[in-house]
Amino acid sequence: MERGGRSVRKEWKKDEQAKFLLKIGELLEQGYPLEEALQLFTWEEREEVKNKIANMQENLRSGKKFHEVLSTYRFPADVSAYIYFSEQYGSLATGLQGAGQLYMKRIVMYRQLRRMLRYPMILLWILLFVSIVMLQFLFPQFHELFSSLHIEIPLFTKFMLQVYRYSPFIMIVLFTLFLVLFYYYFRHFRHYTASEQMKKLYRLPYLSTFISMFLTYYFSIQLSSMLKGGLSIYKAFVVFKTQHHFPFFQEEGKEISAQLEQGIPLYEVLDNREWYRREMKHVIQHGQAAGKLGDDLYHYSERVFSSLEEKVQRFLLTLQPTLFTFIGLLVLSMFLSVFLPMFQLMTTL
Repeated sequence: MERGGRSVRKEWKKDEQAKFLLKIGELLEQGYPLEEALQLFTWEEREEVKNKIANMQENLRSGKKFHEVLSTYRFPADVSAYIYFSEQYGSLATGLQGAGQLYMKRIVMYRQLRRMLRYPMILLWILLFVSIVMLQFLFPQFHELFSSLHIEIPLFTKFMLQVYRYSPFIMIVLFTLFLVLFYYYFRHFRHYTASEQMKKLYRLPYLSTFISMFLTYYFSIQLSSMLKGGLSIYKAFVVFKTQHHFPFFQEEGKEISAQLEQGIPLYEVLDNREWYRREMKHVIQHGQAAGKLGDDLYHYSERVFSSLEEKVQRFLLTLQPTLFTFIGLLVLSMFLSVFLPMFQLMTTL
């Protein structure tokens, strides 16, 4: 039984899980037995984590393997599988540190992407709010005012009033387009395999560059970590098959491992996979020939991630002033459409 029930399990944050793997791996590397390493880890941890470790120790004493124990605490399937292979075929200490680094890298990457996208999303919501306020509340009132005063409305103001008049039709068109996309997603897209979905997304202009860089990074850092943890190339792709965190790479693991079984070198297998960056094939070919594929892929993944981060930041740096400019032009248009008739009235009087 788990102490504290479900509430204890829910409170273990992802970054805490990654740090736990790294610390336990470090203690094992220093020569501590697993159970003693778990006990040492609890000394400076909060009560909820201590309860989890105590339950882990009970499960280990009952004969469960460490990867089995971790799977009950909602560690990602690829992390649990990574540790499973380290227990069976390699060093658990190295495997735990490799899995912890892999997990932490993923967490950092997702946080960075969320942080980068947060501000543009706020701007988009502001733009939507301003548009609704202007079109639905401000324009109708001024239109009635101008009509009651029999003021000749300037051409620019007439244009903006036409935008207001046809805004319901524009909204209907946009809503219909949304329904079509919604129908396509639930009727067709979500029933495609993960590979088919990725191929369709990869065909989208401009987005394909980001997809290629992200998939290349994820592939290379996963493979690098597993190779450095002591797994062979083939067994690493068995781990890809068993993980459920990323369905696309689960399918990739099945297909690539099947081709590896036929004796096809990994760099040749990647020839027909257009969604990876082309230079990764040469990195793998060189790394295998030099006998340091894990290290080569690790350094390559670092470069790809840095390039991806720079590209996303450049895009956001371009997007933010573009949105500001668009919002400014919208507000200026509203201002002119309202005050031009007033200015005309003042000059007439």
